[in-house]
Amino acid sequence: MYRVYERRMQIPIRISKGADEQARLKKLERWPREAGTTVVLDESGSNFGKLVQIYAADYGLEVGEKKWDIKSEGDTVRVRLEIPLLKGGEPKGRSVMEAAIPKTPTGEEGNNYVYTADVQYYIEIDEQVLAESTTSGMVEFSL
Repeated sequence: MYRVYERRMQIPIRISKGADEQARLKKLERWPREAGTTVVLDESGSNFGKLVQIYAADYGLEVGEKKWDIKSEGDTVRVRLEIPLLKGGEPKGRSVMEAAIPKTPTGEEGNNYVYTADVQYYIEIDEQVLAESTTSGMVEFSL
């Protein structure tokens, strides 16, 4: 697999100080599903969900079923989302979001606690699919 896209970000998550500790933990565990894939990643306004669709379309792949893994370990919530990219039902790539979210706030902002999620987004595509895409659509000229 060749990594065609990668972006690492630190993303603030704001949770009301009025929420109790259990409610804050639940919010941290829900955040990746609710907002993690919709964070704007570049100047074009694209988010991860949109980029996955764009890359899949560019390489003639289908977007498979999302697989979430959310674990609350020690003082961190660890999240992994993997979306297979398929061709004829066979995996030919994958889109991944991995996040580590501390359970303790990194700061305060008004009436909110701020937690800083360390998030990595990447898309990998099979080398053969990449090779096929560079040769398809080429026009051959002979003089």
